[in-house]
Amino acid sequence: MSTDNRQNDTRQLTVPLSVRAVCRAGVVESGEVPQAALSRCRDMVAEGGALAYQVRFFEGQDVHPLAAEVRVEASLALECARCREMVVTPVSSTSEVRFVFSDDQAEHVETEAEPVILDREGRLQLLDLLEDELLMAVPLMPVHDQPCAEISADRPYTSGVLEEADEEERESPFAALAVLKKGSGRKD
Repeated sequence: MSTDNRQNDTRQLTVPLSVRAVCRAGVVESGEVPQAALSRCRDMVAEGGALAYQVRFFEGQDVHPLAAEVRVEASLALECARCREMVVTPVSSTSEVRFVFSDDQAEHVETEAEPVILDREGRLQLLDLLEDELLMAVPLMPVHDQPCAEISADRPYTSGVLEEADEEERESPFAALAVLKKGSGRKD
């Protein structure tokens, strides 16, 4: 696919869709979005990578009939939770979404579907939906498949353990409560 065609496809993903119309028509959108077009996920997608997607819009039989099945695939460049070096992690996600118009409606979407709140006109930018799906697919703790290399001595590593405060700086957690009690005039 040429760069010009990719740019046109990307621009089309930012044009607001009438969700009601595409659900009634059973529209299926699919393609690839280049890394540069993913404003919220740009730093996660592997260099030169792209997000492959398929979105199948349909009308469901539930209380919230406007629905879609969203599939995304990408290779993400993430920080390994063990060694803090980059690890390329392939992600693939499929979700069913229900389109609603308010937070109240979102609370009543069945548990197997994700609510997506539309604007007043019932429109949605497809690129926003795809980025949301990709963000939800990011693993919490990405790690290398093989044992990680040892951390080099010249690279500091923090374990997340809090350093102990000096005895003089350490204050009882109840000291502030004692001050408040003294100031209230109560005698216990």
